[in-house]
Amino acid sequence: MSVDTNMATRLQGRSLAWRLGASVTAAVGVCMLAWALSVDFVKASSGGFFGDAATYYGLAHSLANDGDFAYRREDLVRVWQEYPAGPEGLFLKRGRDLEVGVTGAFPFIEISSHADPDESRLFFAKSFIYPLFATPFVWLFGTNGFLVLHALLMTGCFLCAYAFLAARSHPVAALVFAGAFLFVSVVPVYVVQLAPDFFNFAVILFAYFFWCFKEVAGPSPVVPGRTWQTRWLLSMRSDAVAAVLLGIATFSKPTHVMLIAPLVVSAMLRRQWWRASLIGVVFAAVTAGLFGMNIAVTGEWNYQGGDRKTFYGREGGGFPFQSERKVFETVGLDRTTNAVPVEVLTSRDALVEVFRHNLGYFFLGRHTGFAVYFFPGMMAMLLFLLATRDRAMWQWLTLAAGLGSAIVLLLYMPFTYSGGGGPVGNRYFLGTYGLFLFLVPPLQTPVSGLITLAISALFVSPILSNPFYASTHPAEHSKSGIFTWLPTELTMVNDLPVNVSPSRTRQPLGGTPPVFAYFIDDNAYNREGDAFWVRGRSRADILLRAPLSIETTADVTPHRSLRIDRLTVHLETGPRPNRVTVSTAGESRAIDMAAGSQQSFEIAMPAGVPYRPDPRYPTNYVYFLSIESETGFVPMFETGGSDNRFLGVMVRLVPHYAEPN
Repeated sequence: MSVDTNMATRLQGRSLAWRLGASVTAAVGVCMLAWALSVDFVKASSGGFFGDAATYYGLAHSLANDGDFAYRREDLVRVWQEYPAGPEGLFLKRGRDLEVGVTGAFPFIEISSHADPDESRLFFAKSFIYPLFATPFVWLFGTNGFLVLHALLMTGCFLCAYAFLAARSHPVAALVFAGAFLFVSVVPVYVVQLAPDFFNFAVILFAYFFWCFKEVAGPSPVVPGRTWQTRWLLSMRSDAVAAVLLGIATFSKPTHVMLIAPLVVSAMLRRQWWRASLIGVVFAAVTAGLFGMNIAVTGEWNYQGGDRKTFYGREGGGFPFQSERKVFETVGLDRTTNAVPVEVLTSRDALVEVFRHNLGYFFLGRHTGFAVYFFPGMMAMLLFLLATRDRAMWQWLTLAAGLGSAIVLLLYMPFTYSGGGGPVGNRYFLGTYGLFLFLVPPLQTPVSGLITLAISALFVSPILSNPFYASTHPAEHSKSGIFTWLPTELTMVNDLPVNVSPSRTRQPLGGTPPVFAYFIDDNAYNREGDAFWVRGRSRADILLRAPLSIETTADVTPHRSLRIDRLTVHLETGPRPNRVTVSTAGESRAIDMAAGSQQSFEIAMPAGVPYRPDPRYPTNYVYFLSIESETGFVPMFETGGSDNRFLGVMVRLVPHYAEPN
C-alpha cells in the first residue's frame, strides 16, 4: 500500500470520526435545548427551592431584570410570582463601603471600610459568576434560562469529551465512553439544579480540554485536514484560554485553585518558561480580577464572609423586607465563613481517625462514593493505570491533581466533604470529576465503554430516572438495592441526605442524656416515645450519635464528650415468632423470639467515629447499628383496627456511656 493510500485511509477515518461526532453532538444539543425550553421547571422541582438555589435564582433575576447585584424588596416580591413557598435557604449579607486615600508613608495608600449607609440594600452572599453567565438566558427565557445555559454547557462537554477521545481512539469507542462519562453518572442530576456545581464541572472540563487536546492531536498546528479555526487549539493560545477558565472556576469555588498546577508544572518540566509564566499570570489575573469585582460590588473579597445570614420562612422567621418589622437584624440565622477552624482540622481525631474513615467513604461511601456516583471516572483511572504505554507525564500530573484535590477536600472539610444540605453524591468533587476523562488511553473497541456504562448504570439509574425527584429527595435511592451493601458515612452524620427529613434525624431515644438516632432507610418506622418498630422482613440501618453531657456547675467545662460503651437492646414481638439480628461493628447477635414475647440483652459497641464540625463544642461519637426482622405482621389483619403497617419487632435502645480515654 502506498504512502498516498495510507494518508487517504487516515483522512477518511478522521472524516468519519468527525462526521459521527458532529451528528451526535447536534442531536444532543437539539434534545437538550428542547427539554430546557419545554419543561415546567417550577412544577418539576416541586414548587420549591432546594440547596442554595434561592440565592442563585435571586441574583440572576436581579441582574437580568434590575441590572444590579443588590437584594431589595422587589427581588423578594419577584420570587413569589413563581415560587409560593418563598426563597427558602436564601443567603444574604450586608455590604461595606470602601474608602481609598493617599498617605505620606509606605505603601502610600490607605484603605478603610464602613457599613453600607443604605439599609434597604443587601447583597446575595454567594459567588456571582454562575448567575452572571446565566443572566442573558434568564433575561430571554425566564427561569428556564438556567436550563438553557446548562443544555449548552452539556452539549459543549459532550463535544469536548468526544473530540479528545476520538483523537486517538476508534470513533465508536470514543462515542460510547463519552456518553457514559457524561450521561451515566451523577452529572445529569446537577444539570436540573439551580446551582453552580454543574457550571463548575463544565468550565473545568473545557479548561482541561483546551490544555490536553494538543497533546493527543499533535504538537504542530500544521496538521493535514486542520483548518485555521482549529489550529489555535494546538498552540499556546489554548493554554491561555484554559487558564482563564480555571480562574473562573477558582472564583466560583476556591478549592479548585490547585487544578492550575498540572498546566504550570507540565510547561516547567519541558523548560517552556514563557509558557508557564503565561499560564500562571493569566490564571492569577482572572482570579484576582473576579475577587476584585466582588470587592467593588460588596466591599469585601469574601462573598461568604462579613455580616452574613441565611433565611427561611416559618422556621427562620421570614425574609428581610418581607414586612416593616422583618429586617436583616431581626430575622435569619448567622452563617458567616470568615475563618478556617484550625483547631478542629489539626486535631488528632481529624488527621488520623476521621481521615482514615473518609478515605474509604470517598471511594465507596453509600452517599458520596467516587466509584458509586462517578464510576466512569474510576474506570478511566483504572484504564490509565493498567495501560502499558501511552501514559504521558501530563496525564500523571492530571491524575495527581484529581487525587490531590480529593485529599485536600478530605483534610479541609472532613465533616462535610460532599457539600452541606444532603446532596446527591459528592457535589464538592463534581468539578474535579471532569479531569479523569483525560486519563483515558486509546480505545480500539467500545468494550471498555460498555462495561463502564453497565456498571455505572447499576448505581445511578435510580437517580437518572427522575433527576428532579432525586434532587429534592436525595436519600431515596440509597435506601435499597446495592446501596445497602455500602458503608454509611458516619463522619458526615448531620449532612447526609436523610437530614432533609427532620422526622428521621436527631431523634432522641433512651439514655441519660438521650442518644440521638438517624434512620438511614424506611425500614424503621417513626419512633413512638423512646421506641420504634422495625419493618417486617427487613433490615433497618441506624446511626447513633452520643450526646454531650451538660454540666450545671460553674467551675467546669459546660459540655463533655461521651462515648457509648455498650447498648442494652429491648425487643418485643407481635403475634408471630421472629428471629431478630442486631449488629454493630463490635458484635452481632441473633435472637429467636416466641410470639408476643420480650427479650433484653447487652451488645458491645465499637470505639465510635469522632464527629466535631463545630470548634465551639467537644467531639461527638457516631455509631452504626443494624436491626433485622425475619418475619412480620400487619396489625389490621391480626387485631383489627386501621394500622396497616408491616411490623416486625419493636425496639428500645438504652446506651451506657463512658468518657473517652
